[in-house]
Amino acid sequence: MWTAVASKCKDMINNWRDFPLASGSVWMGRYRIQHFIGRGSYGQAYACTDMTTSNQVLLKRSMPSKKEIGILLLERESSILQKLNHPQIPKWLRYEKQGRHEALVMELIDGENLEHRLIEQNQVYSLKQSLNVLKELLQPLAYLHRAGFVHRDVRIPNVLDKEGRLYLIDYGLSCRIGEQLPEELRLALKEADPLESNSGSESSWSVAKRRMRRPEAASDLYGLGHFFLFMMYAGYEYREGQEELSWEEELELPQDVNRFVSRLLQKTGPAWTSAEHCSQELEQLIASLPD
Repeated sequence: MWTAVASKCKDMINNWRDFPLASGSVWMGRYRIQHFIGRGSYGQAYACTDMTTSNQVLLKRSMPSKKEIGILLLERESSILQKLNHPQIPKWLRYEKQGRHEALVMELIDGENLEHRLIEQNQVYSLKQSLNVLKELLQPLAYLHRAGFVHRDVRIPNVLDKEGRLYLIDYGLSCRIGEQLPEELRLALKEADPLESNSGSESSWSVAKRRMRRPEAASDLYGLGHFFLFMMYAGYEYREGQEELSWEEELELPQDVNRFVSRLLQKTGPAWTSAEHCSQELEQLIASLPD
């Protein structure tokens, strides 16, 4: 009983410590909080006004309850963003430290989240529109891979649309291609040993997530394959009593599209070694489809 009580008290304390900063408050004497954008497993994001420059910025801080691991992830993300310069990737501005508080400050992309558009607004993308979304996302991915990094979290929530331009955001799980993460990070992120075989007890999403976390360019293309299927299923209507089938059977896509997506998911054919090669084949595929 006392163990359960202690656990509940710990959760209450952590929730209090991680409570979002209030709108209108000033953080570190420089950043006026406009509004809370959202939170992930380790960080919180805020739209702010930098009172020194009067610019609108995004401030990302680690959640206090995550302690050293949260800070380590934030520092890693800052280090990677600082090395990147691409029009579809948020620009690094600075890394702030004050006492126990640390924050990553970057360009604020005031765009619409694709997850919100698909789920909340029920927007449906055609096949060709979905493939063109992949084509546009392959541009920052190709740049990222050339720079020697892998995103490792290519998902619908991490794409913003601002005035027709797509941005790939959230580099909190990114790493160098081929990098072996420090053990404390691997344990905190619950990342299995890359040589460890699938036990067979994992859910399909757990298997997919573990595959997306490998420190190689093909992992981002694998994530892009699931990204595409998510978009296509947003407009899919299940019939009452319909048995569950494979995505190939349910979506009934053109054969060439099936082959392309299967290669993204590494089900058939050799995996692409770069996003650039993948992009070249995708352009040919889009051109071959009827309008």
